[in-house]
Amino acid sequence: MNKRKKNWLLVLIYTIMILLCFGIVMVVDHLDTSDRDRRETSGSPYEESSDKSGQEESTEINDHINPDPEINGETAKPEAWKEIRKKQPAKPPVIEEEEEPEEYKPPVIVVASDVHYYSPDLTDYGEAFEEMEKGDDGKLVHYIPQLMDAFTAEMEEFKPSAVILSGDLTLNGEKAGHEALAQKLEILEEKGVKVLVIPGNHDINNYFSASYFGKEKEVADIVDPEGFYNIYRRFGYDQARSRDEDSLSYVYELDEKNWLLMLDSAQYEPLNKVGGRIKEETLHWMNVQLEEAKDLGITVIPVAHHNLLKESILYPTDCTLENSQNVIELLESYRVPLYISGHLHLQRTKKHKPEPGEREDAYHISEVVADSFAISPCRYGILKWTEDGRLVYTTRETDVERWAKGAGISDENLLTFKEYGMKFLIDVISSQVSGKIKNLPEEQVEKMAGLYGVINKAYCEGIPVNGEEIRSEEAFRLWQRNLPDSRMFAEIGMILKDTGNDHNTWEYDLQKKE
Repeated sequence: MNKRKKNWLLVLIYTIMILLCFGIVMVVDHLDTSDRDRRETSGSPYEESSDKSGQEESTEINDHINPDPEINGETAKPEAWKEIRKKQPAKPPVIEEEEEPEEYKPPVIVVASDVHYYSPDLTDYGEAFEEMEKGDDGKLVHYIPQLMDAFTAEMEEFKPSAVILSGDLTLNGEKAGHEALAQKLEILEEKGVKVLVIPGNHDINNYFSASYFGKEKEVADIVDPEGFYNIYRRFGYDQARSRDEDSLSYVYELDEKNWLLMLDSAQYEPLNKVGGRIKEETLHWMNVQLEEAKDLGITVIPVAHHNLLKESILYPTDCTLENSQNVIELLESYRVPLYISGHLHLQRTKKHKPEPGEREDAYHISEVVADSFAISPCRYGILKWTEDGRLVYTTRETDVERWAKGAGISDENLLTFKEYGMKFLIDVISSQVSGKIKNLPEEQVEKMAGLYGVINKAYCEGIPVNGEEIRSEEAFRLWQRNLPDSRMFAEIGMILKDTGNDHNTWEYDLQKKE
C-alpha cells in the first residue's frame, strides 16, 4: 500500500471514531433528560430531599451559634437536640425590678448665731486687743478661731442637713475676718456639710472695723453688700431657689417638704445701723415665696438676724425688727410655725400672744433666739423634724475640750474651756460693774459685782434663776442698802423677772398647721 492510500485510511478510521463518540454522548444526554422530567412531574422526592437538607443545614448553623451543653457527660448528637430542647422548660422572662424610693428622712439643721469671728491676722493679742476684749460683753474673741475649728469638727461628725450662721459673722465687719471665716466654712462644705449664711448688723459697711497691734487700734478694711456676696456666695446664695433683688435674702430648698427663708434684716445702706428692718420690697418677695410654698404643701422656716418679738425687758430697743408687726402679720397669714433669730446674745423662746388671756393652744407664730456662739457656754441650736410630725429645738454646747485633746493642743485654757469660758464671762461683766461702783469697800464691791456677773451668765444662757434665793443673798442686800436707785440694781430686777423659764427647748406639732 502506497503512502497516500495509507493516510486516507487513517483519516477514515479517526472520522468513524469521532462520529461514534458523538453518538454515544447524544444517547446518554437523552436518557438523563427523560429521567429528570419524570422526577419533576412527581415532585415528592425532590421536595422532601430539599426540605430535609435545608433543615439539617439550619440546625447545624443554629447549633454552631448556640451549642447545647453536654447531657449526662456526653455531647448530645445533632439528631437528639430537637427532643432535648422540647423537654427543657422555657426560660422565664427577665423582669426589671423597679428601684424602691429612698425612705424619707426628716431634716436636721444647726443654728449658730453671732459667731463674731476675728482673724488672727488683725492682731498680736497685745495691750490694745486685751483692752477691747475686756470692754466687750464677754465674747471669747481671743479663742474664736479655735472655737470654730472645734465646731466644724463636730459638724463633720454630726452631719446635719445644713449649718446656719444667722448673722454677725464677724466681730465688726472686718474684711479679713470674713475671708478667714469663709475659708473654714469652705473646708466644712468640702467634708459634706452644707453651710448657709445671712448678714447681721455687724457685717456690712461697719466702720468700727479695726485691727489691734501693741497699744494701737487702727481702722481695718470692710465689705459692702457686693463684697459680702462675693465672699459668701457659695454658702446658700448660688444654690438658692429664689433670691430677693432688693436684699441679701434668699430661699433655700432644704428638701422636698421644707424650705428655709433666709432673711436679710440688717440695715447698712448708706450707713450701718444696729437695728433691723425687713424692706417693703422684700416683704412683697416673701409673700410670693410663701404663696408658692402653700400651693406646694411646703413648710417654711424663716431665719433672720434681728428678733421678731420683744424678747427682753432688759434690752427693749435695737433688737426687735422696726416693722415687726408687718412681718408677724405676713408670716401668720401663712401659719408659719417658727421664726429663728439671734442678735440679742440671749437664749430665748417665745410665742406671739397679741391678746392677753388667749388660750394656750391657739395658733400664733413662735420665735427661737439663739444666743451668741462666741459667749460661754458657746452653744448652738439644733432644730429637728421628727418622724411623728413635730419640730423640736434643743441646744448643745460645743465640746472644745474634746477637740483640743484630740488635736494635741497644750493650751490649758482650751483643755479646760468650759470652766475658763464661764469664769471669763463672769470676770468681764463683774469687772465692768465694779468700775461703776464708787466709794464702797472693795470686799462689798466684789460681792455685788460677782452677783451681777452670775445672774447675767444665767440670763445669757437662758436658764431659770431662783429669784427668792438671789434676794436672800448678802450681795443682793448690799445692792439694796448701798445702790437701791442705781441703773445696775434695776437691771438685776429685770433679769430676775425675765429668767423664770428654761429657754433651751421648744417644740411644735406641725399638724396644727392644717
